[in-house]
Amino acid sequence: MAFAGQTVDEITDTILGYWQAEYAAATPARVLLISRGSDAWMWARGLAVIIQGLSAPAEQNSHDILPDEASDAAVERFGNVYGVPRRPGVAAQFTVVVTGSPATVYAIPFGSTLSWTDGTLYQALGTSATTDVSGNANLDVESTTLGASTTRDVTDVLTWQSAPSGMGPNGTVSALITTGADTESYGDWAQRIIGRLQERPASGNRADWKAWCEAFTGLDIRQVWVYPLLQPPATYPGAGTENVLGCVTVVCAGPAQGDNPENSRSIGASGASLDTVKAYIEGLINAEGLVVTDGEQLRPVTMATADYTVEAIATVTQNVQATLVCNTANRFSFNFGSPPAIHASSTAFSLVATGDFTVDPTNLTSLAVLVNVGTSAYRGGYYRVVLPAGVYNGGTGLTTWDLTATPLPAAPSGSIYGAPGCWGSLRLAVFDYFDALGPGINSGPPGFTEIDRFPSEDSDARSTLYRAALQGIMANVPGVLSATVTAPASDQTPNQKTVEVLGTFLVIGA
Repeated sequence: MAFAGQTVDEITDTILGYWQAEYAAATPARVLLISRGSDAWMWARGLAVIIQGLSAPAEQNSHDILPDEASDAAVERFGNVYGVPRRPGVAAQFTVVVTGSPATVYAIPFGSTLSWTDGTLYQALGTSATTDVSGNANLDVESTTLGASTTRDVTDVLTWQSAPSGMGPNGTVSALITTGADTESYGDWAQRIIGRLQERPASGNRADWKAWCEAFTGLDIRQVWVYPLLQPPATYPGAGTENVLGCVTVVCAGPAQGDNPENSRSIGASGASLDTVKAYIEGLINAEGLVVTDGEQLRPVTMATADYTVEAIATVTQNVQATLVCNTANRFSFNFGSPPAIHASSTAFSLVATGDFTVDPTNLTSLAVLVNVGTSAYRGGYYRVVLPAGVYNGGTGLTTWDLTATPLPAAPSGSIYGAPGCWGSLRLAVFDYFDALGPGINSGPPGFTEIDRFPSEDSDARSTLYRAALQGIMANVPGVLSATVTAPASDQTPNQKTVEVLGTFLVIGA
């Protein structure tokens, strides 16, 4: 139990109570005057102030004994002592499209920056940019500060602080390279330290492998799972065999998908070998990914390099579709029926959709619809837009909307559907569910529990995507009365080293 300090008043009362008891026990008994301002009270008050000043540090020191209640300074000491470094923040990197005269090479002065509306600066990584025949050029930039807030969305417009001579004043984000990340909070850092204490490294045990990969900051590794006794692929005949002594396979996951279409939770190619992490474990590079000549080999000397592998987590995409009943305030704008409205023509910033109606839809304008723009530009595939006035083609049942005024993240494709008022909350709820999933567990014969991934499902992310869980998550969104998941058709359990990620997400009114 942590030491609990007392207030000055509490300490004063304790001292006076003790003095009173001693006076009363004297022979003959005596009465001590303890009213505020008396000599006894003044003496007790002075002592109380001194004692309270000493007890405050004692109380904090009692909390600092273990990392679960430790101060920030104590967490830093725990991290240093137990070899659990704090994860640094990450600067966002992305590609912007800058403009100028067609087919022209522009020099980019060193230190040239573009800014976002909040004042965040992004420094050009190249020294030149060559425009195409349309006057556009790709330029990679990196935020000058660290943190998740430095990540921008595709189509965001940045402004040159001082545009290179001849270039236009702005640049438009076209693709994300690296998502920004905040420096690890002291609370999260403390939890990793606690994990180290609970599962102590021991010369190559499963906790060691997890800690080694987490310590490598040359890649944006956010989660690590270890498969003990799992033979690496392409090593020996029968590669991938389970329950092979002396073998281990580690999978690493990158940033959660969140609402970012550029994130897939994988690092590089899905399921690819992370040779840089392996080089760190071999002592060839340091934790930052820089070549060293005196690095420490972490791999146990009794283990061959071919007996282990570090891989990017593999991903399998699941499309989700659900039929919802919503309350009046969040009802679907309308249903297009079957078939739904089809795009007659479209560009990245324009949509002409033709829907088949039998009534005048004039009163349906200014309502929201879900536009299919694919998964590459907008996670979840469906983008919410508001319909402008429609043109009713008198009795033919054909109605056309022009959405030119509404920027879309990509050229639309496929059909469009009505959107509920709670669409934003539904998206985030489903995204959070997928981001909390972990990789599959062992598929070998029963009785070999050693091969179960570490951390196990009992202490970490479940691997199976449950339709009932998805339905419950959607039904709990304010405004939703009931939800029925129609895709996937059954629960989905991934293989070892593989995690479920979201493809498209569509909701339809019942």
